[in-house]
Amino acid sequence: MKVVCAVGRRGGPELIQHMIEIIRSEAEVLFLNVIDTGPRHGLEDFLRGPLHRRPHHDIPPREESVRVAEEKAGHMAVEETMEAARKFGLKAASSIKQGRPEELILQVSRGMKADLIVMWAREGTTGRILSGPASIGHIARFVLDHATCSVLLLKEKED
Repeated sequence: MKVVCAVGRRGGPELIQHMIEIIRSEAEVLFLNVIDTGPRHGLEDFLRGPLHRRPHHDIPPREESVRVAEEKAGHMAVEETMEAARKFGLKAASSIKQGRPEELILQVSRGMKADLIVMWAREGTTGRILSGPASIGHIARFVLDHATCSVLLLKEKED
């Protein structure tokens, strides 16, 4: 079985634990973290208008520091997740990409002919259990609607 496990900024070790409880088999796992470049950059271009687009080499220092911080957070999340995977004895690899998470998760899973995609239904809801349409984020919804393999959406457990 080949599994793509989408790792956000938080909750990697918990994601592993939930996944292991469910799949309980020998699996080849890829932990994928995507640094989302879509909304922020797309909005900036839209607000500037078609005549005021900057060349990509003209990035102000603030944008550069945000990019560096996002890359560092992605690396830390993947390292933490890989450490948890090793404790469970998983055969795993990792990858960090930049782009639209919903599109890259699907692209990577199709490329490796994944049997399963595992991800949080909505990230960043620690302490808040959401129900109804708000319980699934836009990335999870897109992946669920467009994946060519099974998708396992995990929700945080209530205490």
